[in-house]
Amino acid sequence: MSPNVIKDRFIDLILTADYRVLTDMEKSELSESKVFLKNFIREHEKLVQMSFLAYMTDDTEWHLNVCSEIDQLKGEEA
Repeated sequence: MSPNVIKDRFIDLILTADYRVLTDMEKSELSESKVFLKNFIREHEKLVQMSFLAYMTDDTEWHLNVCSEIDQLKGEEA
């Protein structure tokens, strides 16, 4: 599943909570989405830093591999 779908649902639930009480199912979705997004951002930032290191060390193969991992993480074709 695309991280964008989860992000959109997370935002929808936060905004919904501003005008009504969330159901137990929605609270569960909100919590799971938050955990997913925290892990996604942590992994994405790690890969971006690795990409920068590969670029700075002029390691083209490593850089391409890391960029491919970033694309896979984002749900894009590698």
